[in-house]
Amino acid sequence: MLCIGRVTISGGSPKQILFAIAGSGRFAPIRRPDGNEPVDHDLSIQAKQTFSIVTLLATVLVVGIHYKSDVPDLPDATLATWNQLGQEFLFGGVARVAVPVFAFAAGLFYFRSDDGTFGCYCKKLSDRVRTVAIPFFIVGSVAMTFWLLVRRSEGKPIDLTMAEFLSTWWLRPPAEQLWFLRDLMVLVVIAPVIRWLGSRTAVAVVALALIGGSWLLDFQWFPPVAGWRILQMETLLFFMLGCMSLSRRSWIEMAGRASLSVIALGWLIWSALVAIRIYLRADFDIWYADDHGIADLLLHQSSILVGTVVLYMTAWRMRHRWLLYLASGSFFVYLVHEFPLRAIAHRLTDRFMDPDYSCWLLTPVVLVGCYATAMLLGRFCPAAMAMLTGGRIPRPAPSNVAPSNVAVSNSPSRRAEGVK
Repeated sequence: MLCIGRVTISGGSPKQILFAIAGSGRFAPIRRPDGNEPVDHDLSIQAKQTFSIVTLLATVLVVGIHYKSDVPDLPDATLATWNQLGQEFLFGGVARVAVPVFAFAAGLFYFRSDDGTFGCYCKKLSDRVRTVAIPFFIVGSVAMTFWLLVRRSEGKPIDLTMAEFLSTWWLRPPAEQLWFLRDLMVLVVIAPVIRWLGSRTAVAVVALALIGGSWLLDFQWFPPVAGWRILQMETLLFFMLGCMSLSRRSWIEMAGRASLSVIALGWLIWSALVAIRIYLRADFDIWYADDHGIADLLLHQSSILVGTVVLYMTAWRMRHRWLLYLASGSFFVYLVHEFPLRAIAHRLTDRFMDPDYSCWLLTPVVLVGCYATAMLLGRFCPAAMAMLTGGRIPRPAPSNVAPSNVAVSNSPSRRAEGVK
């Protein structure tokens, strides 16, 4: 059984216990060089709960991205409508932190329980097949079936060879959100390489400079397979940053305890970067496109770097019990909110409203509907929910949610973490 360090409160001074990897692969306590109390190995409960809220906020942003219904058509922002500018600011700017924070959290929680042994690697790979690959296959199969039925009902030919059909089904199904799950599986496969890069200071600096610089300039290393790149530089960079952050856990805790004035300043800077980028290039597009210049590209990437930190600091102060409960259903919402649901939703709303404004209605309706469905399935059909989500069943958060200004015990239970 994997044992993680535990922090208790005694006499007002918390004892900290660190479990380090011995040569035999077992965990042994390691004391500080001065012989005093060991150093804490794990994140606090507050930080773990904050990452649960981060996944909730990021899921909301992803739904907004996919239901965005109108964008500026020209580079000049003065020629765009307020509807276009509003959607671009929220879903083309602010919401673009969603993928980076997902990738960062995935890297952090993968490597925090990774001991570097081949057995641990195989175990984690097997776990991700159950929690990532199988949900990918189930949702992809549903989307592919619906796509075929629509094509047949519209009398459109299906011009795919058997190889193209299988490639579309298994590697790039019509549900666009699944690209991130495919990236995660690739990252898990190459995780030992990422761990090696992050464990050596000189190598880590060089790797971070190369990968970070490539992401900053939107230079993609990996070729496409079935229309999607094998791996996006953004997911690689932030997954690796999640790995490297384990040696700087105090920074994560310190960011969460930022003051309200710091958070407000962060939101101001973040919003300003997005707004300036829109002013310079309203029709900015970076997703498999190069509709951008160097100035607006750097502003966009800078807004993501600032936004990821600000979103985390904000989430730290949103650790309420009911939000943690909602957060436990976020993976289900991520899986089901896109095709075919999006196609059905648009066909319904197009009958009674201007399609350009549909996102303002559909985004909240889809979010409420999907989260409500997740809670109901988790309560009444837990087996079906577990099969679809790889074991992620929504559960009410414990009543003793850790306050932001009190040191508390670290629980070894993955269920208490709220992050899978």
